[in-house]
Amino acid sequence: MKKKLLAIGLAVAVLAVTIVGMSIAYFTDTDEETNTFTVGNVDIELIESQYHRVNAGKGNATGMVEPLIGGYLWAANVQLLGDTSNTPDAENGTTGTWTYFSDEQIREDAAHYKDEDGYFVTHSTNMVPGANVRKNPYVWNTGDNAAFVRVRVLIPVSLFEIIDKGPSYWTTTAMNEGRIVSDAVTYYGTPEGNAEFMNGTADEYIEVRNGIRYYEFDFTYTYVLEPGAMTFWNCWGNIAIDKDATAEDLAQVESFDVIFEADAIQAQGFATYTDAFAAFDAASTNNN
Repeated sequence: MKKKLLAIGLAVAVLAVTIVGMSIAYFTDTDEETNTFTVGNVDIELIESQYHRVNAGKGNATGMVEPLIGGYLWAANVQLLGDTSNTPDAENGTTGTWTYFSDEQIREDAAHYKDEDGYFVTHSTNMVPGANVRKNPYVWNTGDNAAFVRVRVLIPVSLFEIIDKGPSYWTTTAMNEGRIVSDAVTYYGTPEGNAEFMNGTADEYIEVRNGIRYYEFDFTYTYVLEPGAMTFWNCWGNIAIDKDATAEDLAQVESFDVIFEADAIQAQGFATYTDAFAAFDAASTNNN
């Protein structure tokens, strides 16, 4: 008898963390989902959308030969502006044969993403093997100070072993261009790392919360996010259940909660994102 496939739901847990220390001179902020927590003048909002705008047309780079206008959006010399200056003929989310979504369009979609009849609830309820949910996180700097930002995605180890591979995980364009770095993804890309992740033994990247083992994937943006700006690249793409997953596979999953978090620290006083988050992590350790 064929194994009966078990329909599942995919939820997103909410956990808020903020770094506060009387002796710490840095302004930091941590946000998850659409909740905002502010320390000093750093203020961010983490939003989720079904819209993915990378590989979205032509940019406003200089020194390119007409009629390209600028460079393609993934080119290293393109300014990452989430508005129609990247695609002068953009209208209603499209430009020519390319799909393009502005900051405004993404924020508008995010505002209804988790409504009762919104995209997430519609697609994440009673999922079956082979189904997927588009989850594209963006960080919006709503404060007055420029900041370095990173996004953390936590997936239960037992769920990671049955979700579909490849495009259902992170998006790679920004990492290929050096716009985002990720220690976890880099290690996953090695033969040893891939084997450990798939066997549930990549202990360096495991965090335990409420007794559940999660893989923590870090995505650090290498450029400064100016006040009022949104991260141009979304670091994650989809959550999908492997089409070959069985009822027995699904029964081994400890939790279906996938957690998205974002951190920010002031850019002022730091030469690079590496220096900034070394200070952030030190502050976090000292306050725990």
